Amino acid sequence: MLEKGAVPKQTLSVTDMIALIVGVVIGIGIFKTPSMIAANTGRADVFFLTWLAGGIISLIGALCYAELATAYPHTGGDYHYLMRAFGRKVGFLFVWSRMTVIQPGSIAMLAFVFGDYLSQILPLGP
Repeated sequence: MLEKGAVPKQTLSVTDMIALIVGVVIGIGIFKTPSMIAANTGRADVFFLTWLAGGIISLIGALCYAELATAYPHTGGDYHYLMRAFGRKVGFLFVWSRMTVIQPGSIAMLAFVFGDYLSQILPLGP
């Protein structure tokens, strides 16, 4: 916890933060998601409307986080917001689930997509 009046030292530039946010939002899913959406929508107009709706929902989420960060400028992100809203137990459960499920799931998806694409370049067997 920071002392009263202390300010965290800025170590990342605006460009670094934009790159991180774009990487988190786009992630590895961009390589698999379009084909799955196209297969499930069936028509080009519905496919593009689905992407447009997803973009609008993402923008609304980004604006909500911008508002939260402005209202509560503390380190901790999601944990801090959940702890303020619902208490320490919910904040702890979120951090625990992020550590044990969310992040490992993201890494597993990255490994799966990487392996899938690599197997197209370097086939390992029949």
